Amino acid sequence: MSFPYLTYSRAGMIMMYMIHIGKPFITEEGDRAFLKAKVSISDDTAGAYVRAITPERYRSVFLTDEDYPPAAWKEDGTLWFDVPPEYSGYLCKERSNAFVVALFWYAMAAGSDIEFEAPMSKRLYDGFTQELMPELEKNGFGPVALKGPVTSEPVRCAGGVVSGMSGGVDSFYTLKCYSSEDVPEEKRITYLSHYTCSYLFKPGDMEKGMKAMYADEDAIEAVILERIKAIAAQKGYPLIDTNTNLDRDYYRGGYVFMAMYRYLACTLALEHLYRLYISSSSGHESGLIEVSLFVPTQNYEELLCRSLRTETFRYMSSDSEIRTEKIRAIADDELFRRYASVCFDTGRNGENCGVCYGCLKTIIPLDLLGRLDGFSESFDLDAYRRDREKLFRFLVKFSERPEADSARHTVHQLLDLAIKEKSEAGDMFIRAYESVTGMRRKA
Repeated sequence: MSFPYLTYSRAGMIMMYMIHIGKPFITEEGDRAFLKAKVSISDDTAGAYVRAITPERYRSVFLTDEDYPPAAWKEDGTLWFDVPPEYSGYLCKERSNAFVVALFWYAMAAGSDIEFEAPMSKRLYDGFTQELMPELEKNGFGPVALKGPVTSEPVRCAGGVVSGMSGGVDSFYTLKCYSSEDVPEEKRITYLSHYTCSYLFKPGDMEKGMKAMYADEDAIEAVILERIKAIAAQKGYPLIDTNTNLDRDYYRGGYVFMAMYRYLACTLALEHLYRLYISSSSGHESGLIEVSLFVPTQNYEELLCRSLRTETFRYMSSDSEIRTEKIRAIADDELFRRYASVCFDTGRNGENCGVCYGCLKTIIPLDLLGRLDGFSESFDLDAYRRDREKLFRFLVKFSERPEADSARHTVHQLLDLAIKEKSEAGDMFIRAYESVTGMRRKA
C-alpha cells in the first residue's frame, strides 16, 4: 500500500504533510468585519493536493495551473471570512472550528494533518475522527490527524436559525417550509445567508486565465447578491452575506465536491450568532449513497449533518422532497417568479440562459405544470417555447451520459410528472423521450 501523505527529505527522514492554522483574530477593514487566521501550507502539501485533483475526470473543475501555490501564501498566508460590520461581535475567534472545516477536504485530498492553535469543539472533533473520517478512509482517503487543543466548553450563542438563499428552487422551498408560525420555534428561520464561496468554472474559463475568470465570477455574484438582498427584504429577513478567500487562495474550484464543507465553514465563522443551519437539500435520497471526496456532498449529506456539529451548533438537512414537487409548491411565489436564479452558465448580468441543465430542470417542470407564464422576468419564454421540443431531446440525450446520474433522476421525475399532469407539454416530453431512447413510457 502506498502512502501519498508521506514524503522524504533529502536526509531520508520521513516527514508528514501539515497544514497549520494560527489563532483566529478579528479585524475591521472598510465596510466589512473579518475573521482571519494565519494558515501555513508547505509547497509539498500543495503539490500533493494538486496531484490528487489531477485525474482528467476531476481536472476540468479545478484551476490550479496558474500561480499555485498562490503567491499570497508567501506574502500573507491568511484564510478569512468577512461579514457586514454590524455582525462583528458574532464572529468566533475562540474556536478553530470554521477553519478546520474549511480546510478538511484539502487535508484529506493531500493526505495532510491539520494542526491548530485555538481550541476545537470536542463534539466536532469526535464527529470528524469517529464518524466522517472512518467512512472516507474506507474509500482510500486519509488517514489524517487533527492536532491541537480540544474543549467541550460551549461558546456564547445568540440562538439564530439560518438558511442559505441562492435564489434557486431548493432555497426558496426551504424558506417556505421553515418560515411559517406552524414551524417549531427551534427550527424557524430567523436569518438568511448568502455565501460567496461557490465558484463554478465553465468550459473556456481556463483559457481566460485566473484573474479574468474571477473578475467575471465577481461581476455575476454582485448582480445575484442584489437580487437576494431584495428577496430577503421583501420576505422580511435580515440577510448576512459572507465572503471568503477559501476558493480563490486555496481550492481553486471543485465546488460540487465540497459545497457543504464550504457553507458550514462560513456559518461557523458566526458561531456566536447561529445555533442551527438548515441546509437546502437538493433532493438526496435517505441513507448514504457514496462517501467520497470526489462525489457531490449531497451524496452523503446525512452523515455530514450528523457528524459536523458542536456543543452549541447543529447542522440539519431541510428535506428529501423531489425537485418537481418543490417546484409545484413554490411556482406561485411572486419573488421566485421574479428572481429565480438557477442557471449553471449565468451571464455577466446574472440572467438565466434558459438552455443549460440548471435552467432546464426548472423551466421544463414549470411548463409541464402549466405554470410557466408567470416567469417572463426570469426566462426568455419565447425562445424556450420556440425550441421546446429540441430542448426536451437535448435533456434526455444528456441524461444518457454515463456520468449524468442527476440528469437521469431528473428525466425520470419529469416523465412521471408528464404522465400525471397530462398536458400538451407533457405529451411532447414523453414523445421526445421515446424518440431518443427508443423506449415507451407506460402510464
